[in-house]
Amino acid sequence: MKKEIIIAILIGLSLGLFITYGVYQAKTGITNKTGQDQKTLALTPAPDQEFSGELVLNSPEDEIIQTEATTSVSGTTLSNSFVVVFVGNNETITSSDESGNFSVEVELEDGVNIISVVVLDENGRSISIKRTLIVSEDTLTQDSTESAEEEATEN
Repeated sequence: MKKEIIIAILIGLSLGLFITYGVYQAKTGITNKTGQDQKTLALTPAPDQEFSGELVLNSPEDEIIQTEATTSVSGTTLSNSFVVVFVGNNETITSSDESGNFSVEVELEDGVNIISVVVLDENGRSISIKRTLIVSEDTLTQDSTESAEEEATEN
């Protein structure tokens, strides 16, 4: 009887030590991995951090009225960087070539369209420019402008 009790105690002690060692190893592994992730995140700059690069939009011009439902967004920026063009909820992603040039066709909606061009470098820093375009089927001509002025003077 004593022999069975001693064997049961030894088995219980061995099993307890085995489980405790497993929990210790798991906790140590999670702590080290979390610490490494935090160091990596601390070294990476925030993506919305702006930097002093250059972004020049050649087209479209700001605050223009056009009848076409598409436009070309082109310009010059840092070489080999990502360029994201936002129009409303739509986004178009392209990249600049080795000389920094980029060009992309985007679809526009009727009415006011705000085009936002964001350039991201390899470190996650960004530069952005916004342009406003109006798409309208109605075109203003010299005759319609003169008619509107005549009506205003008559009233």
